[in-house]
Amino acid sequence: MHKRMTIVLAVLLGLAACNQDPTGSATVSPNELALAQQAQGLAADVATRSQTTCARWFVRLLDTLRTTDDPEALAFLDQARAYRDSAHMQFQAGNRDSARVLLRLSFRSVLSAVVELFPNAPARTGEAADAAIARIEDFLGDRDAPRIRAILAHVKELRTQADAALAAGDSVTAFALNLRSLQILHRLVEHVRDHHRDHDDVADQEMEDVGI
Repeated sequence: MHKRMTIVLAVLLGLAACNQDPTGSATVSPNELALAQQAQGLAADVATRSQTTCARWFVRLLDTLRTTDDPEALAFLDQARAYRDSAHMQFQAGNRDSARVLLRLSFRSVLSAVVELFPNAPARTGEAADAAIARIEDFLGDRDAPRIRAILAHVKELRTQADAALAAGDSVTAFALNLRSLQILHRLVEHVRDHHRDHDDVADQEMEDVGI
C-alpha cells in the first residue's frame, strides 16, 4: 500500500545555503532592500498566478481527498501524522534535533501525497520558480544588488538539483527543492536583510509549519 520513499537526508537536513555576505558589510543598503521588496512581489505574483505555493498545493490535496478515495495518498497522510506525533514527543523529551528530522519526514510524506494525486506538481512548481527568477533578473537589470544575486544563484542551484532528482525518478525530492526555491523567493526581503541565516532551513521550517 505504501510506496517506497527515497529519503535523502542531505536534502532534508540542509543543502548548502548562500549564507555568506558577498558585500562583507554587516548591514544591507536601503536601495538593495527596496529592490528586494519589489523582487519579492514579482515572485509572489508568479506563485499566486500559477497556484504553485506550498499552501495552495496542500489545499488542493485536501479538496481532492474529499471526493477521491486514493489509498496511496491517504496512506502518506497517515504516515505524515505519525511522524508529526513522534516529533511532538521528541520535542517534549527535549530531543530537538530528532524532532526536526521527524517533522521533515512528515512534510515529505505530505509532499508524497500531493505527488500521488498530482504527478505534474514537481514540474509545474519548477517552471514557476524559473519564471520568478527570470522576472527578478529582468527587473534588476544591471543594478547593484549583490545579496539578491547571491540568493538567486543559490535558488538556481536548487533548481538544478531538482531537475536532476526529477530525471532520476525522485519526484518528491524534486518537488521539495522546487517548493523551497519558491519559498526563499517569497521571503526575499527577510533573507536579504538577515543574510546570516540559513535560507534553506528557514524556508523548510516555514513550509513545515503549514502542516496537515
